[in-house]
Amino acid sequence: MENYQLTEKLPTVNELNQLRTLVGWGEINKNSLKLGLDNSLYGVCIILNGDVVGTARVVGDNSTCFYIQDVIIHPDHQRKGIGASIMEKIMNYIYENACNEAVVGLMSVKGKEEFYKKFGFWTRPTDNYGAGMVQFIEK
Repeated sequence: MENYQLTEKLPTVNELNQLRTLVGWGEINKNSLKLGLDNSLYGVCIILNGDVVGTARVVGDNSTCFYIQDVIIHPDHQRKGIGASIMEKIMNYIYENACNEAVVGLMSVKGKEEFYKKFGFWTRPTDNYGAGMVQFIEK
């Protein structure tokens, strides 16, 4: 990760919305996003020349349940090991804070499932677990 700086911090609302837009996810209302960021447990940013080019954050109860959210790498900086560095830091935080048998979840964008398998995640459904489920709230 030459010249990239990994920092334990959350992105600002503008930084996160900019990355979301660059990867095609679109912006979130700034007040709503600020509330979400303020209630996050942990965050990591990758900085290059003062700009955030990658980020991820953790939400949850900080013991039994963790969810990895907003793993985003600027398109110009993908496939350079940034995502792996972020996930290593995120997983270290979770392992340090999780109780035995804690649950860690995430939603992968289509085609990135193999990336997350490198960090111990597996896809559902399985013989023992049904499909994961999601609902997007639209107001």
